[in-house]
Amino acid sequence: MNLFPIRCFLWSWSLCLGTFVHAADVTPLIPTYLGNFQRNFYGNQAPEKLRILWRTPLGTGETFFKERINRMSGAGWTGQPLLFRENGKLVLIQVSLDHHLRKIDASNGTVLWQVKLGDSIKGTPTYFDRGHGDEATRRVLITGSRHGFGIDLRRDPAWSLRGLSFDDGREFWRHNTVLTDSNSRDCDASAIIIGQRAAVPLENGKFLLLSPDPLKSRPFEQWRLPQVDATSMLYQKKDLASHGAELSCESSPTLINDIAYVAAGCGRIYAKSTKSRFTHATIDVGGDLESTMPLTHDGCLLLGIEKQFIPGPGGVLKIDPKRKGRDALVWFLPWDDATFYEWQGGIVGSVTCNDAYGPSAAGAGHLACAVSVDGTLRLFDHTQLSEKRHPGPMLDLDLPQPKVLDEIRLPMGTISTPIFVKDSILIGYDNGLDLYRVTAQGKLQLLDRIVKKMFDATPIVWDGKAYIASRDGYLYCLY
Repeated sequence: MNLFPIRCFLWSWSLCLGTFVHAADVTPLIPTYLGNFQRNFYGNQAPEKLRILWRTPLGTGETFFKERINRMSGAGWTGQPLLFRENGKLVLIQVSLDHHLRKIDASNGTVLWQVKLGDSIKGTPTYFDRGHGDEATRRVLITGSRHGFGIDLRRDPAWSLRGLSFDDGREFWRHNTVLTDSNSRDCDASAIIIGQRAAVPLENGKFLLLSPDPLKSRPFEQWRLPQVDATSMLYQKKDLASHGAELSCESSPTLINDIAYVAAGCGRIYAKSTKSRFTHATIDVGGDLESTMPLTHDGCLLLGIEKQFIPGPGGVLKIDPKRKGRDALVWFLPWDDATFYEWQGGIVGSVTCNDAYGPSAAGAGHLACAVSVDGTLRLFDHTQLSEKRHPGPMLDLDLPQPKVLDEIRLPMGTISTPIFVKDSILIGYDNGLDLYRVTAQGKLQLLDRIVKKMFDATPIVWDGKAYIASRDGYLYCLY
């Protein structure tokens, strides 16, 4: 392949924008959703309080939702910032519902660049570094968005996945999420990186393997398209009978060795090859799965289940991917049904655990937490079983339950994901943000609370500061 025309094109592009290509020293600290491709790292140190150090406006944008135009501010689900050390300084990458992606100085909230995509951005980008060669094209942010404001969803291209420059926000390539049986052409998921390849599920129900490298992209009209290596499906035709058109995959894959584990909207977990279209295994769980699964120290996955398309309650499943079929289901922890907006109960956000910080971080074993849509936050030891049992989300099994250590009802419901860093838990909800400490006895101790602000997005913490976007239109730095 002759790369000279591409290099010239990108070099001219950078000159037209007034940028200067230079070698940058970039260390990714939190380069994807939930910190890594095992989805179990959320920062190094949480704050002791929730005082505002600075806030930066993220604007307001319009998007189509349920056949009407909605105006939404700030960032929501999942909306987690990324964190990097660039030339000795901390910088953030933050999405927004106002259609913009921003690079922000983490010390004071100054916007270093911003770029407008075609619609509201809900998910979290993933960082890719080719590792060598042309500095102008080396570092890429793989960024999803909603399908495109104002497009005809059945006829127009939906450019809901793009590759953007980490250095200055330039667009390198865009991908059309084609029309399928699914009612969505968005991309909320965060990609995983395997060598020089990326893998990401799209909301049209396709699993995409591609090269994020701009030098491998090809021209198309006034844009460029990424090199797509393989696509495969994350639903079966028989799922239309039970789920209709609600087949979108909103969760991010978890990488174990070279296998991507994806919780699909059809109620099935797929173990997908990252080298081909091959599916290693599937596990039928039921429901509309939206939760991203963290990998535990014992090689298992923790899955949140929403109360939809299932006869039983939503809750959390522990899954052992080394086993096959229903034998992979280790335990089930149910939550009571509860109506909150469009949801009927269960977990919309993700489960998080403190395994990446060591088993004694909270003084009480290998701990995890999750919060249901009605705001019930539970702390549990995912390695210890109680005497209780449950027939599971489909009411067709006999599964043990884990040992619940503590439970707190938040002031309002939530679809947010709590983060669990050592012995600290930070959780947002519809009317606030709470910071808890887990005591040596395994109890939740409230340290601080922010009220009257909606926090749907997932936070990160670093060096005693927390960074989280609110639906009030701002990104906050708290200490």
